Amino acid sequence: MITFVKVLHNILFIAGYLSIAVLASVISYYGKPEMGLSIIVIASVLGLTLAVATGIVNLRHKRGVKAAQEAQVVAASAPTTTYSAQATEAFDHDAQTVWALIRTAESAVLLSDAQRAFTVPGTPSGVGEQQCFIGRDGSVSIIEVIGEESPRWATTRPVTRGEMNSRSTYTLEPTPTGCTLTMAIVIELPAGAKMIEDPQKWWESHARPYLNRVNEVLSARKG
Repeated sequence: MITFVKVLHNILFIAGYLSIAVLASVISYYGKPEMGLSIIVIASVLGLTLAVATGIVNLRHKRGVKAAQEAQVVAASAPTTTYSAQATEAFDHDAQTVWALIRTAESAVLLSDAQRAFTVPGTPSGVGEQQCFIGRDGSVSIIEVIGEESPRWATTRPVTRGEMNSRSTYTLEPTPTGCTLTMAIVIELPAGAKMIEDPQKWWESHARPYLNRVNEVLSARKG
């Protein structure tokens, strides 16, 4: 589209200049050569000025685009700051029972502040599956399963990535009385960026209510 506009601009410019040249010739032919020459000179000066200005603008535009592309490459290749944290809870239930509760998207209504939760239609079951959560405050988030081994572990990531990229892993380990569920997170921030809070304390504050709620729901079902 840009190429088409440039070609059209050049055609109109040349056509306009030729029209002025013809007009100047006609004026000169009918006895006013000075006026005709003046028109030609003025048109030539204006045309040259426009050509130089266009060249400068195009050059600055190309430099700006190149600088932006180089900045993107540098940002993409820059090292990131990585944080990790985890929280663990023990359950008097086997791993399969806990897995059946936490694995389905709809369970988020019971285990978090989600008002509605569902698997995104059209996504596969297992790796590649996307789950959508609508909070009571109207917020919407979507996660994608990027790794899974049922009923032992699953790793997810947010579909919409922000400045903070993250991966969450849910791991179930059997114990003599049931199992443990470990929720771990890996956070990647741009080089030089730092978390304001301690990563472990921050994650504990987010994961612990979820783990407690899992225990409550399982205990209620058992009872």
